[in-house]
Amino acid sequence: MNERRLTVTQALIIVNVVVFVVGLMVQKDALLGIPFPGADKTPIFDILCAYSWFTCFMEGQLWRLVTYQFVHANLGHIFFNMWALYFFGPAVEHAMGPRRFLLFYAVCGIAGALCSSALAEMNLYTSIPNTIQNIAICNQLAAFAGYNGTVETWQMIPLVGASASIYGVMVACAFMYPDARISLLFPPVTLRMRTFALIILGIAAAAILFNVTNAGGEAGHLGGLLMGALIMTIWRWRLRRRGYDV
Repeated sequence: MNERRLTVTQALIIVNVVVFVVGLMVQKDALLGIPFPGADKTPIFDILCAYSWFTCFMEGQLWRLVTYQFVHANLGHIFFNMWALYFFGPAVEHAMGPRRFLLFYAVCGIAGALCSSALAEMNLYTSIPNTIQNIAICNQLAAFAGYNGTVETWQMIPLVGASASIYGVMVACAFMYPDARISLLFPPVTLRMRTFALIILGIAAAAILFNVTNAGGEAGHLGGLLMGALIMTIWRWRLRRRGYDV
């Protein structure tokens, strides 16, 4: 008797949804993901799992590079991410195999977080203006968390979501099936996968360049895209060295 097992794509979707639902039910006072009495109620996983340069590298909580990928800001955020994963994930997982796909997914997510921080440090976008008041608030939060040094505002900004990982998956799909057609709901057009990948790359770059709302999130998208493209380029090169026509 053959047991039907969950695919990696299905398991990722389930974990993301469970984390989101539990986060809605269990909340604590926090500001910018740092526990702080009297602040707004924040889902527990935003506090424990969200990525920021401060929590990850200045407090040494390196696991956040992975765990932030399972936390989402709101219903629309998780819905569109999981819809994209459900649509693109199976094809890429089938081609890579479950273990390689999971590793690819995680690495693209890690690259997204690091890219977001790197571009913020280079002042290519600003999620929170570096006013005296904002700098004072961030340093007050850092001190409350037990950190004795000073911090910059960009180092405290939390990042959540599976978008960077999923953008990497979409790029992998474009490398594997460049001529496949994808129909969008909005705008209602049909595009080749390669064209679609170039468009989302352009949107992410433009959002950072013009510092639009969620520029930090778009910086994460860009990191996932570029890492996915790099891995797939190496993968294609290795296959060609072995004599495969790709």
